[in-house]
Amino acid sequence: MNILTVSNYYPEHPGGVEFVAKNLVERWRNRHRVRWMASDISSHPHQHQIDDVQLPATNLIEVRLGFPYPIPIPIALKRIFEEVRHCDVVHLHDCLYIVNFFTFFAAQLYRKPVLVTQHIHEIPYKEAYKNILQKLAYNILGKWILQNANQVVFISERIKKSFENRFVFRRPPLLIPNGIDKNLFYPPKSNEIDIIQLKNKRTENERQLIFVGRFTHKKGLGLIREIAIARPRWHWWLIGNGELNPNTWQLDNIEVIEPLPQKQLRLYYLAADLFVLPSIGEGFPLVAQESLACGLPVALSSETTSNFPTAPMISLDVSDLENTIRVLEETLNNFIKLNQMRVDAAKFASQWDWDKVAQQYEGIFHSLNVQHS
Repeated sequence: MNILTVSNYYPEHPGGVEFVAKNLVERWRNRHRVRWMASDISSHPHQHQIDDVQLPATNLIEVRLGFPYPIPIPIALKRIFEEVRHCDVVHLHDCLYIVNFFTFFAAQLYRKPVLVTQHIHEIPYKEAYKNILQKLAYNILGKWILQNANQVVFISERIKKSFENRFVFRRPPLLIPNGIDKNLFYPPKSNEIDIIQLKNKRTENERQLIFVGRFTHKKGLGLIREIAIARPRWHWWLIGNGELNPNTWQLDNIEVIEPLPQKQLRLYYLAADLFVLPSIGEGFPLVAQESLACGLPVALSSETTSNFPTAPMISLDVSDLENTIRVLEETLNNFIKLNQMRVDAAKFASQWDWDKVAQQYEGIFHSLNVQHS
């Protein structure tokens, strides 16, 4: 089968969706011809692999306005139409990006079946104009793509329900949570020297918290700053980059680390006491799943934890700073609870497996391809 899969960026531009695409593509390529098409921007050049389709694009919107929205330059449009014409099925990650719009338009023109994986829903921004533009985009572009796609897949039940309340789909949408690469993310083995060395950097009674993701307001960086000020004995690893720069906070308990290879990221998960991601407006972040798979307790916004109400996670009311600090403090001071959560986290995460997820998608592709043949 010839599969064309489309993401906003390649993983050199760090993001959860990009790593989802990478994990799926690597597995599909063992059995199919898979063309992976994404924007290739100058600030994060992609290391080309066979069958990658790199679209030259400008990333000015992210640079100036702070949200990731690359715009392909005109010569890329011809390539998009060529790739769609020669594929058997199209797979789009999310519905709002401009590359996905042109790809979907071409798929309609050439009568190619389309599967859309929707990872997020509307994100509340501080700036009113961003909220207005986003709502318009979902009500026009998003509605057109999601209602006309041959199949829509959601990664969380909450996001699925959100769109089902507004849109009418051609087929009942499916729920397929993201997987975990169990060769990369797993609980600690005895006496892993790299983990011990990271832990030995702490001072006595210091608590180590970790955040992984893009440095944006919607990921909760502002709340983390307030927590770091209020609790100077809590040390933070902030791993990532983005529109905000935590180095400008000039806080001694903040250590900013550039995005890490996943194998190295595991060591930080294992050396930390708690993973904290007070983000809003997304499904279930891949980094939270990775943390749980390593046996690291996770604290997320109540909006995010609602995706998995039975999961061993800590729910935070991110609108209330004092309550958030109280919940984190109670957790960090309860060593018995933390140790039990480590065991429960790894056990809960064992349900996620990228191999199984990839096979589920392949079954859908096959069904769509048969129906259109």
